[in-house]
Amino acid sequence: MRTLGLVVLALLLATPASAVGPIKAKLTTSTPTPLVDQPWRYTLTVKGATGAPLRARAKLQLLLGETVVGCWRAGAMVQCFSQTAGDWVTFKGKRTGVLRFPAQSLGVKLTFQAIVKAQRQTRKLRAPVTVRPVP
Repeated sequence: MRTLGLVVLALLLATPASAVGPIKAKLTTSTPTPLVDQPWRYTLTVKGATGAPLRARAKLQLLLGETVVGCWRAGAMVQCFSQTAGDWVTFKGKRTGVLRFPAQSLGVKLTFQAIVKAQRQTRKLRAPVTVRPVP
């Protein structure tokens, strides 16, 4: 009986993360062309294979090409330059946030990136952003 228990435990530990089913992660934004210093909204949703909301964590970053130039730290988007920079934000199922882009980002083609982790799976979600002046 003890051997059977060890075999079952070994099988459970050897089961890949994908065995729980793929996660469904989605990033939506209010617009790809936000206005300088005006609210710009993003929403992350993370669900399981059955559609149930999942506990997740996300690292929010701004990219210039493939280089990280901004990251979410201490409740705000700040300048940073490391691929691993930024704080993890935890949520269940859905997170909506608002950013404001400063004047120095005017006309620069950026990418808003959310690295989402849930159920031992990781997804990189990206949205293009080009900041424009207030009319």
